[in-house]
Amino acid sequence: MRSSGSFGVPSLPLGVLGGALVAALLGLSVRAPADEKFMKVADVKPGMKGYGLTVFQGTKPERFDVEVISTMKNFRPKQDLILIKTKHPRLEVARTVAGMSGSPIYIEGKMIGAYAYGWLFGVEPIAGVTPIHDMLDDLARPIPQALAPAAGRAPMPGKPMPPRRGKKQAFLDDDAPNRFAGAPLDYDLRRHGAQVSERMRAALAAPEGTDLRAASTDVMISGLGPRSARFAAEVFEPLGMTLQQGGGTGGPSVAPPDSPKRFVDGGVVTVQMLSGDVSTSGLGTVTYVAGDKLVAFGHPMMMGGLGQLPTALGTVHWIVATTNRSFKLGEPTTPLGTLVNDRQASIVVDQSRKAPTFPITVDIRGVPGAPHTHWQMEATQDPFMAPNLAALALGSALESTAAERGETTWRATTRLTIDGGRVLTLEDFGAGSGTPLSPSDFARSRLTRAMGALLNNPWQLGTIDKIESKIDIIARRDVALLRGAELLDPEVDAGGKVRVRLVLQNYLGALRTEELEIPIALALAGETVRIEIRPAYNVDRAAPAPENYHELVDVLDRLDFPGEALIVSYTLPNEASAAFAGKLATRLPPGMADRLASRTDSVVPELYAAQWQLVVPTKGFIVGQETIDVKVRHVLR
Repeated sequence: MRSSGSFGVPSLPLGVLGGALVAALLGLSVRAPADEKFMKVADVKPGMKGYGLTVFQGTKPERFDVEVISTMKNFRPKQDLILIKTKHPRLEVARTVAGMSGSPIYIEGKMIGAYAYGWLFGVEPIAGVTPIHDMLDDLARPIPQALAPAAGRAPMPGKPMPPRRGKKQAFLDDDAPNRFAGAPLDYDLRRHGAQVSERMRAALAAPEGTDLRAASTDVMISGLGPRSARFAAEVFEPLGMTLQQGGGTGGPSVAPPDSPKRFVDGGVVTVQMLSGDVSTSGLGTVTYVAGDKLVAFGHPMMMGGLGQLPTALGTVHWIVATTNRSFKLGEPTTPLGTLVNDRQASIVVDQSRKAPTFPITVDIRGVPGAPHTHWQMEATQDPFMAPNLAALALGSALESTAAERGETTWRATTRLTIDGGRVLTLEDFGAGSGTPLSPSDFARSRLTRAMGALLNNPWQLGTIDKIESKIDIIARRDVALLRGAELLDPEVDAGGKVRVRLVLQNYLGALRTEELEIPIALALAGETVRIEIRPAYNVDRAAPAPENYHELVDVLDRLDFPGEALIVSYTLPNEASAAFAGKLATRLPPGMADRLASRTDSVVPELYAAQWQLVVPTKGFIVGQETIDVKVRHVLR
């Protein structure tokens, strides 16, 4: 697995609860323990010796010796950094180790902080320690009694309502670091990733002129084929996370019988974004446990404030030494707790909470002899992660089950259950030649677009209950190229029909032709009409822009035409369509558009050209498009 050249994963904010919600939530603070257990930064002097705790292999923390070098003042805003040299046979080889972040450091029997930072390509085992009192400040922050999706929020008074698909719209929470900036129906997975990466660029950067990075947690991936692993890297690495091939399904079976049943100081903590047959999880170290809560890492994971990511106990297989930076190779074991706060100095985990997740099941049909056709995963509800993880889960199952490089066509029917029982049925499809199927095939799927809209709309955070997908594979490429369109009637009467012959080239097959009869509206008399013929999957179905969450849900499974169809369309002159208050008028009478276009009110219907459309079912998928012009005669009476 290639490295990003970074020790840090301080990236994607979770944003499950908006920052404005924090002040309104009533919670309980964690009382800071007595100062006798901890040493202040001012009392830490060069030359002092002590020890740290971390897991080198298995699940039990072991000691390693440390010696204080110095203290860097104001390393981060209002936060110092203590420099130490570590001494241990494994650390003499591995030097600074990703996954050790959070390892508690003790001087004279008192905890001074967490092993958290190191240098790229360092030749000495030197690390930076985040002071424990900064981490205890995070632990003492009020935590809500129950983390739940925020109540719905409407656009600001006076702002225009969301437009139809294809237009940009700014919402109240566009600036939330992990949320999609744009209208819900414009959601695009890759654009969302680019937005989040751009927002987090400053947070990911090392201090100017240095290679000092958070020792941090790598993201351990398991159950992924090569193309799926590349897709995961495209998601995580721009956000400062480095992927490593690990193992694990998120179950306790790999944990030794004498493993801890709760988190302990110096023990392994994993943050599980996806578990089951496909797994992605960050691995780090617990710093200090206080009752049901704990602090870990010594730096942010995603700098997201309040959050709801599942956590688990874990095990370490080995510390892998590399010249760039070394890392712990491990995996999650027993699910336990929730990451509830993600701050500059630490993450905070509550062992008593269970994070909201949703199951994903995939059944693949049409691959005779495939040993594994049923896949099960569990994913987090995070607004950015959830659509990406769904694409990763479905695509990885598809790649592993149907990895042949021959001609293939796939059709997926997915039941997306949301908000306690509402079911959306979404159809996706694809065809390829010589390339195995993978998550990239789902990156722009109707499923991920619907999930993104539900989890990133400005009114109410949707809840994903479960995903059930059935994917049918056939061992041929059901694709035809639209080679041309021939007008059989150079002129046509207004109100009549024009005949068009389509020339289609089947993939690896013969040419074939099909004839269409296209009705021509009376209003087109005397006009030259341009008729467009396009694949249905490239055309948006006309729909009113939703103005609240319920309208959004109602429209999500009605946005697209069938995949195996052509759309024949032309513009109707002197007519318009209008969308307003959740309603759509497809053909307004002449002059009505001018009457609706108010010059004194900014909240008005959205007007656009009226289109006539015909849906033509096809056998297989069509590639390419054509346009033809036809003259329309006046009808003599």
